[in-house]
Amino acid sequence: MKHPISSDHHSFTQTVMKLVVMLGLTLLLVLLWSAPVALAKVQFLKEADQWVYQSQQTLTDTMGNSWEITALKPMEQPRAGVYLWLTTQTDSIHLDATQPLIVKTNSGEELSASNLTRQHFIGDLPASNIAQYDIRPLLPYLQDTHSLKLQLSTKTRDDVNILIPHDVLEEWLNVGTCQSLICADS
Repeated sequence: MKHPISSDHHSFTQTVMKLVVMLGLTLLLVLLWSAPVALAKVQFLKEADQWVYQSQQTLTDTMGNSWEITALKPMEQPRAGVYLWLTTQTDSIHLDATQPLIVKTNSGEELSASNLTRQHFIGDLPASNIAQYDIRPLLPYLQDTHSLKLQLSTKTRDDVNILIPHDVLEEWLNVGTCQSLICADS
C-alpha cells in the first residue's frame, strides 16, 4: 500500500519541476528571439577571389530612392581599407566618381572619405549609380556618433543624402575591428 503523503509529495515535486522547465524554456526562447537585435550582422564570405567581412543594408535616401549599402573589409589584408559600396537601381542618378563622400555626424562634424570608384575598376567605370569609398580613416571619429548623413555628389542633379541610423553605423564600426575570424562588438 502506498503512503498518501509520499504520493502527494511526488505529485507536487513533478508539478514544480514542470513549471521550472517551462519557465526555463520560456526564458531561453525570449533570449533567442531578442538576440538578433542585439548582435551586429557582420558576415564573412567570399567576394570575387578573396574573403571579406561584410555588413549589408538597404536604406532609402531623402528623395525616396532605395540604396544597397555594403561595408566590407578584406580578411587577408588586416591593414586594408574599410570600403563602403553604394548602389542604387535608380537610372536617373549619376554619381560623380571624382568627388569624395561627405559624412556629417549628428554633432555637426563634417568628414570626407576618398572616392575609390575609379581606382578599383580597370578600364571602363561601372554604371554611374555605383560608388566605392574608403571609410577606414573616419572610423575613429565615428565611435561616439549616434547617426550620420552621407552626401554623395552627382553629375546631373542635387546631391544625394542618405541618413545612416545608429545600428547600421555600429555594424560598420564592427567590420572595421574584425581580425582573423573574430569581430569585436563595438
